[in-house]
Amino acid sequence: MKKNKFQLKREATYQLLLEAGLICFSERGYTATTLGDIVERTGHTKGAFYGHFKSKEELFFHILDYQFQITSGWTDIPKEYSPSDTTLEEVITITLTRLSQMQKGVDNWIVVLTDFYLQTKHLPEYQEKLTEKYRQWVAGIEKLIVVLQEQGWIPRDKDPHIIAVQVIAFNEGYTIFSSLFGGSNAEALIQGLVKLMS
Repeated sequence: MKKNKFQLKREATYQLLLEAGLICFSERGYTATTLGDIVERTGHTKGAFYGHFKSKEELFFHILDYQFQITSGWTDIPKEYSPSDTTLEEVITITLTRLSQMQKGVDNWIVVLTDFYLQTKHLPEYQEKLTEKYRQWVAGIEKLIVVLQEQGWIPRDKDPHIIAVQVIAFNEGYTIFSSLFGGSNAEALIQGLVKLMS
């Protein structure tokens, strides 16, 4: 069924709010971002915001879903390469570079997640939702590990779940440390991930 102008306009506004929220949260942090910041970036009003979301928290979870949507398929990137001419370090670098492109260059989202956690830790409803998102992220990394095992980069006797949990913990710690104290070193991150996986 063809969508009418109102439906198309509503969908476009929703998309603008999602992308504005993603950018504002990544630039300012979750706590410092106001609804005014988000709607100002879109040229809409707070009324338009409340036509789509009940709260800033609800928008945040819609953005997390949006991130899953735009990064769909990232775990299959290594299937385009072979261990015969690409090292594990190279394939992880390629995969993370492409994932970053899919995420529209937003690379400090882990800091935003930490900010969100600290602001909502007293609210079980949001903590449960955030825990479920982490389960999904771990599952995605597990899927990547399985692909790397099937392709021959990682030994098959390694437990994908354990590696995935270690990878997410290492990556988050590295990202937060780099954000707080500067001096991000992509080579150190990649080498650390390779050690965890191999």
